[in-house]
Amino acid sequence: MIFLQPNWVLAFVCACTFYGAGGLEARDGARDNRILWVGLSLALSALTIRVFGGGWLSVLLAQAGLFVAIGIFRAVRESKSSLRRSDDS
Repeated sequence: MIFLQPNWVLAFVCACTFYGAGGLEARDGARDNRILWVGLSLALSALTIRVFGGGWLSVLLAQAGLFVAIGIFRAVRESKSSLRRSDDS
């Protein structure tokens, strides 16, 4: 079975990790992005495995890149919202 290969198992574990991380973020009053994060994680894994023929290391690096990209996106979004709040006062 194709989904029992190590790279697919790792993709599932990473998707579960992103689901948990999205829940932790939503706990602080932020928007709940769990489903979005899981979808991005699974789509990136599928792209890495099926299109680029990557193995487990490629999947792991892609997931690390997704984690960094989410962090950068959140930092930029937070800085823009704090600038808007300071302009309003």
